[in-house]
Amino acid sequence: MRIRFRSPAGGGFLELAEDATVTQLLSALKAEIGSSAIAVKFGWPLQILDADRGDLVVRELGLQRENLTIVPLESSEQQQQQQPQSVVSTSTSVVSPQPSSAATAGSAVADLDAQLAASLSYGSGEDVKVEMPESRTNLVLRVMPDDGDCMFTAVGGALGGLVPLGSSGTDEYTPAVLRRIVVNAIRENPFRFDANFLGARPEAYCGRLLNGMWGGGIELSILSEIFRVEICSVDVKTGKAYHFGEQQDYDEFCVVIYSGVHYDRVAEAATEGAMGMAEFDVTRWNVVGNERILQRTQDIAQLLRDRHYYTSVSDFVVVCNQCHEILQGENAITQHARVTGHSGVTEIEDVT
Repeated sequence: MRIRFRSPAGGGFLELAEDATVTQLLSALKAEIGSSAIAVKFGWPLQILDADRGDLVVRELGLQRENLTIVPLESSEQQQQQQPQSVVSTSTSVVSPQPSSAATAGSAVADLDAQLAASLSYGSGEDVKVEMPESRTNLVLRVMPDDGDCMFTAVGGALGGLVPLGSSGTDEYTPAVLRRIVVNAIRENPFRFDANFLGARPEAYCGRLLNGMWGGGIELSILSEIFRVEICSVDVKTGKAYHFGEQQDYDEFCVVIYSGVHYDRVAEAATEGAMGMAEFDVTRWNVVGNERILQRTQDIAQLLRDRHYYTSVSDFVVVCNQCHEILQGENAITQHARVTGHSGVTEIEDVT
């Protein structure tokens, strides 16, 4: 049984036994998300799937074809009311103080993202390629700038010639253009893209997105739908492929590589001489008959793992300088920044 889910950190799939219970589903979701402090919602209107239904078989609830929504247990208001926690030992490296106004909250999140990326070193992704002798081409990694726009730049370079639903196309889908397209979609569909879906109040979320907040699974899913193209995101560390727009009968797909805090684009270079000339890249492929692209992308992910081209932040523990909440892992840190707008963090060596 395949279960789809979406969370503030992105979407994915779970493979469960045909007779899996709700308890087993909840345990698997918590392991996948890396946190037990989550609520699982389903149906419309949304209802909570909790341990009271633990003995039920998942199929009895008709969940096998549904996107489950994963949200933090605490609301933004609860987080903001939390009292400071004591920290025994912290590092001397402190991120610069955060902006406090709502107007600069988006910049604060972008700053936090950039600081997390800069503080963690990893290998080079330059000149990574996999030969495809059947077509006499190479599948290559196009490395995106580390500027907070990497996801939008990576995807935008694969959208040329496509026209978004409900509006006219453009010659170049820059990060600013794509951010505005996503924000417009959220604002035009308030019941669909609500706080449960976004993990934050929609208008606050939109403001932060326009002010430089990193893009992730939510934005990939929205862009996939708007441009009617499947977007495949391959995680370097795990090798997992996450498909946005799968089973929507889209004609084409594109591929990005996710290395923990950064997105790059996968492209097909027609000749060896065109390796360094991105303007000649093939960046979208027909969904039918191009399984080789995903297979070769997995090979690229393996090459990148060998180069340690990924950031593992699952054990990265920090304290928020503003509300003093202790956070562990990139997902928790980014979610906290999205919900509260806080950006100043200090790495913690020991916590008691």
